Amino acid sequence: MLKPLAIAATAALFATTASAAPATPEAVEVMLTAMDTTEIQTERVDDTIVRIDATRQGYKFTVRLMDCTDGTACVSSMIFATFNVDARPTLADFTHINEYNDSYPFGRAFLIGDTETDGYLIGVDYAFSMADENALGADEINLFFVILDSFIAHMQEAS
Repeated sequence: MLKPLAIAATAALFATTASAAPATPEAVEVMLTAMDTTEIQTERVDDTIVRIDATRQGYKFTVRLMDCTDGTACVSSMIFATFNVDARPTLADFTHINEYNDSYPFGRAFLIGDTETDGYLIGVDYAFSMADENALGADEINLFFVILDSFIAHMQEAS
């Protein structure tokens, strides 16, 4: 019960729009650079999806802007990080991931097959709509890193 309350309190702390920037790929790149994010690479998947890969605090992560009009004015976003897993996941691995999803209200943990390497990916994401304000700000990036830290700590509990 304390974990959800701690995450909710942290989310409330970051739930302001004062630092929000328009959800264009260029504005997100500028914002990430200002947040000491490195290795920023942008790929326009198509006119409706833009993928921005970056590194912060030693973790590689992706900001996926979706529902874009001609690659700009995006109204949906997902921030996620994945980690490679070499061994086939066990039932205990799936159970541990589901326990994270049951205990933490803001992130969604997942485990999927990686078709490129015949391995598996484990990760966590945070998705949200920007339809009303069409903005993505530092608050959302900071909240994602709170989620990522809670996910890593939870997964290390099994080790």
